[in-house]
Amino acid sequence: MTRKKSARVPPVTADRLLRGWSGPGGTRIRLAAPGDSTGVAELLLLADGMGLDPAVEQGINAGTVASTLLTGMRQGTSEMLRPIAEAAAAGRPDEAMSGLVMVLVAEGNDGRLQGVLQAVPPGNVLSEAHAAGVPLPLALVAATKTAKIQGLAVAEHARGQGLGETLLRRAVRTYFQLGWLLAYGQFSAGSGLEDYYTRQGFTVLPAGEGIDLDRISVPVVIRHGPEERLFTRWRPAGTPA
Repeated sequence: MTRKKSARVPPVTADRLLRGWSGPGGTRIRLAAPGDSTGVAELLLLADGMGLDPAVEQGINAGTVASTLLTGMRQGTSEMLRPIAEAAAAGRPDEAMSGLVMVLVAEGNDGRLQGVLQAVPPGNVLSEAHAAGVPLPLALVAATKTAKIQGLAVAEHARGQGLGETLLRRAVRTYFQLGWLLAYGQFSAGSGLEDYYTRQGFTVLPAGEGIDLDRISVPVVIRHGPEERLFTRWRPAGTPA
């Protein structure tokens, strides 16, 4: 009996990320663009009341959100990492972090945003590593290998269609394709989200457990608040970058 080969999923391209993919309920999943910041901010308020960071809002309005990631898709990871290395050499690593932020939106047929996902480099991990005496180039590994799912929200009328799942899948796939090794996030303990993130392929860590980045040669542990739990997904071995 001949085993049927599974179809290879084509890589994410910069053009596809900008134009988007068809999503559930007639939506289009795409990178946030100028004009989206108000809708993004409104949706993020549903994610434990988090607001839209002014720097991220500026990036959306300027059309520069995820600019470093787009460079990686167009020119390769070496070119993607160049501005980060240059900023680190100049002692201004924060200047390179904004281009690593990804904001994906689910746009409905009426042009209104129905869902949003915001992923960011782990700035606190970067600062903690550097403060602990970790050489800056090594500390930057955390920023270019680790993505934090900082906010995920779907409008109430659009829930139950799989929009959150689709946004998560697209974001994680894009980061892993570019060589990231870890995607993680946190949620309030007792919120009942354990099963949700487990169904999406994440591992929900026991209460109180952090993420040891020794696995990627960064001697830092990602921790969380006393009323929160972490969920993680490591890039599978052999995943093409």
